[in-house]
Order: sequence, then structure tokens, then C-alpha cells
Amino acid sequence: MKRQTHRWLHHPTTELVIAVLILASVGALLLEFALLDDAHSASLRASLDLIGRVLTGVFIVELSLRFWVAPRKRRYFQRYWLDIVSCIPWARPLRLLRVLRLVRAGIFLNRRFRSQTGMLRGSWNELSAVATISATMIVLAGLVLATRTENLDLGQLRLDGVEANLWYAVYTLVGGEPIGGLPRTSMGRFVTLLLMLGGMTVFGIFVGAVSASMSNALRARMGGPDMALDELTDHIVVCGWNPGGPTMLQEFFSGGRRPPGVVVIAESADRPEGLDGGGLPTDSVHYLCGDYTRVEVLEEVGIRYARAVILLTDNVVHRSDQDRDARTVLAALTIERLVPGIYCCAELINGQHQSLLKMAAVEEVVIRDWYAGKLMGTLGRNRGVATVLNDVLSSGEGNAFHTVLVGRGHHGKRIGEVHQILKEEHGAILVSHERAAADGRETDVNPSVDAVVQKGDRLVVIGAHSPRLR
Repeated sequence: MKRQTHRWLHHPTTELVIAVLILASVGALLLEFALLDDAHSASLRASLDLIGRVLTGVFIVELSLRFWVAPRKRRYFQRYWLDIVSCIPWARPLRLLRVLRLVRAGIFLNRRFRSQTGMLRGSWNELSAVATISATMIVLAGLVLATRTENLDLGQLRLDGVEANLWYAVYTLVGGEPIGGLPRTSMGRFVTLLLMLGGMTVFGIFVGAVSASMSNALRARMGGPDMALDELTDHIVVCGWNPGGPTMLQEFFSGGRRPPGVVVIAESADRPEGLDGGGLPTDSVHYLCGDYTRVEVLEEVGIRYARAVILLTDNVVHRSDQDRDARTVLAALTIERLVPGIYCCAELINGQHQSLLKMAAVEEVVIRDWYAGKLMGTLGRNRGVATVLNDVLSSGEGNAFHTVLVGRGHHGKRIGEVHQILKEEHGAILVSHERAAADGRETDVNPSVDAVVQKGDRLVVIGAHSPRLR
């Protein structure tokens, strides 16, 4: 029951409903204060007060459920202390603390609309925080000032009513000074000072967030690729980013079969380090900030028209190794479901998830720590292997690994004959033979010279260039 309640409380629809109820409770409070001086609205004020009490009861139940399912009670109080304060049955003048609920409403709405922010996506969190804080300060200050009309007796200008006080709070927050004159009471002066200080802080955050977003957008527009993501075909999609990414991209563009484009997806507002420079063609390397486990993000990069997908262990966002592998598996399952048969290569930290990727029809799985351990063990036993590996693992110069498809002209030949042709005509060394099998494809490393190749078989060779066996 705890798991089900936890899932229900954190469901997007539940959070959206709670945000709407918070806005309704603050709206009822505003309307009630606006009708304080209206002698003919006693029944309406009583109804609004009842609505506020009922909604407060709903929030008390909701917060109690969140406390029940919270795994760490201390973190719960750190996260919801403002909401707890707003729900305490204070005296009637302190009902203004209900306005503090706007902070949580802003958090819920930010989660729901964060993916639809366009150019401001990288600064959406800061902008939504500015909007939430500004709205809370304006409403709270306006209601405090409206409780006593003498607070804003500005000489000839006397501000009566909630609406006038709200506009005064807006102008003071934006302008950084009391618009219309100085308040005469201590309460009015104190609230005005808080509005001026808050306006300076909010304005600084707003200018910084918008400037950063505009700079990133202009830099991407002026120095980024000319081709849009939806125009790419036969490209490579890279999901995630880590320090091995720059070396991988250099390998993509150093061989003979260069892709028409590479799209990197990561959850970083700025282009990750190593994505630019290093001899990479800037017109062919694209970047998209997004969550590569979501279908709409994959659709945006043209996953259905891609040649291959590379799933890197993502280090952009701080997560545990188990969470990184889980996201890799989730992304692989999503991609294979969207585009069955697409060539997919995935990197894992722990090999225990390899079986899941194989069930998802992922062609190649690289277990980082396992490969590193095997490599160091091999180097410890065999002197000089490092020089060979450095040469064959780099396609920029020297020899490299290449795959060759067997054509009709070599159908039925023995491996010994094919090996001789590769060596004499192309200067290549045959390493392995991959052929179709009942359960997929079967790879034979260092195959027997008497083995027979068929049309469509794949050979892995080491050579200076990629040979052809038509």
C-alpha cells in the first residue's frame, strides 16, 4: 500500500491537480480579502472562508500521506516545511501564510512544462523559480498591506483595496523603489523594503538566466550545423556523454566511411566538453539537450532514419553506477521497440545487465571495467601488445579493424583462399568469420582454413583500408 500511495502521490496528474487546488485556495483568499470592506458580501466571505478551510484539510491529508510514505523523515521536513507552516490552524490574520503554498505549485508546474520551453529550456528552472518567488512575494505583500489601509497612506495618494496594494507591490518589486511616495507606517516601510530587496535579487536571477539562454541559442545558431535534426538521414545517434566521447567522435570521422552527421543527446544545457574542436567537423556534429530515455526526444533526433545508435555510460548528471546502467537498458529497450533491427551498441559498467540487452536485440555490448581488466592482464603477460593495440584501434593512421561483406564472386570459397586474396590484393589480415546461425549470427575468431564462406557473411580484417569482396 505504501508503494501504491507513493506512486499515486508522485503521479504527474496528481501533482497537477494539487497545483490547481493551491491556486484555487490562494485565489479564494485574495477574493475574501478584497471583500473585507463590503458589508453586503458577508455570506460570500463565509463561503470563501469555508472553501479555504476545506482545501487546507485536503492539503493536510496529502501532506500526512507524504509523511507516511517518505523513506527519510528529515528530508521530508526539509522539503515540505513551508507547506506545513501554511496548514497550521493559525489565527485569522495569519491565514496569509497560505500564500506560501504557491512555492510548491510552482515546483509542480515547472515539472509539467519543462520540456516545452523551446529556446529557454536550459534556463527554465531559474525562470520558473523567479516567477514563483515573484508571485509569492507580490501576493503576500499585497495582502499584508491590505489588512490596514493606513499602511500605504502616501500623502495625496491613498491605496485602498487588495487590487491597489497588489499593483503597488508589483511596481515596487520591478522598479526597485516605492512608486508614489514613502509609506508612513512601520509595517508599510518594512514590507516595501523587503519588496525592493527581493526585486534586486529576482531581477539579477532573471537577467542572468535569460542572458545565458540567449547566448547559448545564438552560439548554436551562428556556429552550429546548418542542417536541422529532422533533415538528417543515415546518421549516428549518441545517447549519453562521458570522457570517452571525444575519442569516439574522432574515430567516426577519421575512417573512410564517415557518417553524414552525428547527434549527441545529453542532459546538459551547454554543449558537453570535447564535443567541439579536436578536428571534428562542426557542420556534422549536432547536440540536443534532453532525456534520451523519452520517446519524444528520440523522435526529435530522427531515430527512425538513423544508421546506428551508440549508448554511452552517461556522466553528465551525477548518478550511481546502477542508475546509469538502468538508464542504458531502458534507452536500448525503447529504441529497439521504436526501430526494430537498428544497429545498437551499448556501454555498461556492470556486466549483470548484459543479458537484458541481448534480449532486447542489442548487437554489441561493451562492459567497460571488464575490457579494462582484460586489457591490463594481457599487457602484463605479453610485452609489446600495447603498441599493436594502439595501431589497430585507431583508424586515423596505420592499420585498423574493418568489416567486409562477402559478395557473390567469393561465394563457396575456402577461408584459406579468401585470406590469401585479402593479403595479396588488399594487404589485410583476416581475423574472424561471422555467418548466419539458427539463433542469430555465429562468429568464429581465427577460423579454420577449410571453412567455407557464403554470400552475405561478414569478415573482420586488419588493414590500412577497408577492402571489398564482391
